[in-house]
Amino acid sequence: MRALGAVIALLLWGQLFAEDTGSEATNNTEVSLPKPPVIENGYVEHMIRYQCKPFYKLHTEGDVCGKPKNPVDQVQRIMGGSVDAKGSFPWQAKMVSHHNLTSGATLINEQWLLTTAKNLFLGHKDDAKANDIAPTLKLYVGKNQLVEVEKVVLHPDYSKVDIGLIKLKQKVPIDERVMPICLPSKDYAEVGRIGYVSGWGRNSNFNFTELLKYVMLPVADQDKCVQHYEGSTVPEKKSPKSPVGVQPILNEHTFCAGMSKFQEDTCYGDAGSAFAVHDQDEDTWYAAGILSFDKSCTVAEYGVYVKVPSVLAWVQETIAGN
Repeated sequence: MRALGAVIALLLWGQLFAEDTGSEATNNTEVSLPKPPVIENGYVEHMIRYQCKPFYKLHTEGDVCGKPKNPVDQVQRIMGGSVDAKGSFPWQAKMVSHHNLTSGATLINEQWLLTTAKNLFLGHKDDAKANDIAPTLKLYVGKNQLVEVEKVVLHPDYSKVDIGLIKLKQKVPIDERVMPICLPSKDYAEVGRIGYVSGWGRNSNFNFTELLKYVMLPVADQDKCVQHYEGSTVPEKKSPKSPVGVQPILNEHTFCAGMSKFQEDTCYGDAGSAFAVHDQDEDTWYAAGILSFDKSCTVAEYGVYVKVPSVLAWVQETIAGN
């Protein structure tokens, strides 16, 4: 057994501290240190320092989220969507229904993902139950890594709040390609704020892309968005459609983004992806929203997103209870 070295670090107010230098004992559970000399009017303390694997941090330092190794360029202008080749969106997952329909999901911790209720109902009848849906899903994270789904939890009011949770059977290891995005306690969806949306949805040729792409979009004025879609689901004039329908749900739980000067938008198959914003003060990425209505496919339409702060309490309670 190789003994760990110790360094006498500090003598302060009669207390002597010793710190591990970092040498490791190989294949042993016990470690011995040389006995330090006795000091007058004082005593010896040993300090143990834990080091984490890459992309992890100590539990007391908070959750591991929103820190991609290769964050997307903040000033890049996007024409026709850009390909993510660097792992800029490690929270992005791809979900495939039993009818082979592709949609998005967003990793929010090592074992849970957010997506839309609409996505979960793909290929199912309107009265399908969560227990019927879960076994039909295929879910991929990172570089096309298949992960097993344990259960699906639908929001209790999913006809108005188009959101659902997916629990994996096992935690996924965090690395350069797989990392959750952080969930915000405050509202980042201010008009004009730029967010990034990644996804596996259809491209300009209306084919599903084989490469993860992303677009940069501004948060839009909600009143203008409501006026744009007036006659479909304006809350004061018409009841919201079912999440298995094709009309956007517009209410206090949603915001709109799009009509972008960057000449790009989301499309079919991108729903369930995060509207990711970068908090520059914290150097952390947050999911301001989850894309619900992805049928825009053009700069002349708005995408509609569920506000994550509106569902945060439900998300936290659901995860804690499952």
